[in-house]
Amino acid sequence: MQVWRETSSGHRHIAELLAGLFMAATIFDVAVAGELVDMQLVIAADVSTSMDAQEKALQQRGFVEAFRRPEIIEAIAAGRNGRIAVTYVEWGGDGQGRLVIPRTDSWLFSLKLEVSLPAKIHRGTSISGILSYADYLIRSSGYEATRSLINISGDGVNNKGRDLMPVRAGVFARGITINALPVVYGGLLGDEEEAISPENLLAYFRSEVIGGPDAFAEPVAEEYSPAIYRKLLREISNMSEIAAIGDKTRHR
Repeated sequence: MQVWRETSSGHRHIAELLAGLFMAATIFDVAVAGELVDMQLVIAADVSTSMDAQEKALQQRGFVEAFRRPEIIEAIAAGRNGRIAVTYVEWGGDGQGRLVIPRTDSWLFSLKLEVSLPAKIHRGTSISGILSYADYLIRSSGYEATRSLINISGDGVNNKGRDLMPVRAGVFARGITINALPVVYGGLLGDEEEAISPENLLAYFRSEVIGGPDAFAEPVAEEYSPAIYRKLLREISNMSEIAAIGDKTRHR
């Protein structure tokens, strides 16, 4: 996990907290206990076999482009602490995945993500597995955050690993919001044996996946980049608005 700090000159500095592999070996770096950030954000990108190579590349490109947009940078800077802690993982079936973000500054982060090939993960969709791992990343981070959020993309329903409902309930109980980026363009979605219509997939993510304060689903109906940008801007801007409300309350 990395902390992004926006300064008045526009330069970005990163202190890496945690790097690891989803359900695999994990590498820990020392962090300052109790360091304040405006938001802890885990981006969980679906790269299961139901996503073809072009879809994976477009999804990855969408995140690369979004974090280079000045509006995103300005939204981060507008937070009370001007910092967010971000980690990016790719996921699919239960027990399979990888962390993509390396130890670097934020501009090099986007460059590294840009040239990184999306993982080849065996079939299956374990939403419960990635939520458990993202929850662990947030709980073990050592950071104090105004808000904690899991941003999950996907084009199928939970069909591997643990039952989703108790995992989801545990995440909510710890005050973590789950937002979603359901991929709903085209025809039937997901693995062949559990194909689902775009309308039903969106309904599934809204009723069975997202939840917590200010939770929402931003569907990818046509192109990845605009949807990813809208979603990240809304999440980060909401963080800034919460900080502004808190400041006004304290000064009354």
